[in-house]
Parts: sequence; C-alpha cells; structure tokens
Amino acid sequence: MSTQEYPQLQPPGAGAPPAAPAYAGQPAYYGPPMQPPATVPPIPPSGRSTGFWIGVSTALTLGIVGALLIGFFIGRGTRLSNESVQGKIVQQSQSDQIAEQQSLDNQKTAFAAAEARAVSTARKNAYSEGQEKGFSAGQQAGFNSGQSQGFSQGQATGTAQGEVQGFTQGLNDANEACITNSVFCNGE
Repeated sequence: MSTQEYPQLQPPGAGAPPAAPAYAGQPAYYGPPMQPPATVPPIPPSGRSTGFWIGVSTALTLGIVGALLIGFFIGRGTRLSNESVQGKIVQQSQSDQIAEQQSLDNQKTAFAAAEARAVSTARKNAYSEGQEKGFSAGQQAGFNSGQSQGFSQGQATGTAQGEVQGFTQGLNDANEACITNSVFCNGE
C-alpha cells in the first residue's frame, strides 16, 4: 500500500506582511491563549484492512447464531409440549365460559329484582292515582246526580204536598167562612 506525502506548511508569519505596531497603552492579552499551529502529519495513520473487518463481522455473526441455537436446544426441555399448551387453552376457555355464565346469571337476577321493584312501584302509584281520580269523579257525579234527583223529587213532593195542603187549607177556610157567613156557603 502506498502512502501519500503532504507538502509542508509554512509557519505563520513567514511571507506575511509585517504586523501593525502595538500601542503602549494596550494590554497584550484579549482572548484565549493561542496554541501553536498544528502540523499535518506527513503520513496518515494506518487503519485496519478490509479483511480484518470482514473477519470480525463473521466471528460476531457466528457467535450470535451459535448462542441462539444453544439457547433453543437447551430451552427445549423447559418448554411445554403442544398437548399441554392445548390443554391449558381449553381449561382457560372453560373457566372463562363459567365466569361469563355466572356473571350473566348475577346480572339477570339483579335486573329481575329491579324490574319487580319498578313494576310494584308503578302498580301502587297507578292504583292510588286511579282510586283518587275515581273517588273525585264519583263524588262529583254523585253530587250532580243527587242534586238533580233531589231537586226533581223535592219539587214533585213539594208540589203534591202544597196542593194537598192548599186544598185542605182552602176547605178549612171555606168552612170557617160558611160558619161566619152562611149566605155565601148556601148560595148554590
């Protein structure tokens, strides 16, 4: 492999125009200290070859694949068989179905109790409201009917009694008039 040589750089100040004269009242330091100029190395550092990196990559890959294979074969004894996995799945499924059925039964019981309470409350409210409205309507109808019937009966009875009483009183008055005035009564 060949190396390339770089040309040497001239130090600062060589071939540059002369610096401006410094003033007496000026301090010499205004910023960070200056480092001496870095020189470029004549030969670049030698790196690793391509073959080195291919070998390292291959070794790492083989190591990882080997670790995975060893883990697979060592772990086979600790893994469950397909039959035992299937048995556990069936067992969990049955357990879930039982829990679901119990939950639905509890929910059905709670809903039935709530429905019974609601129906009972509605029945009681409807009965009392119906009884109250029926009582009011019956009382009003009875009052109206009784008043009308009482008026009619009272008028008929009063008229009949008035006629009888008037007739009787008229006879009595006539008899008294005949006794006091016999001319009027005998004037047939």
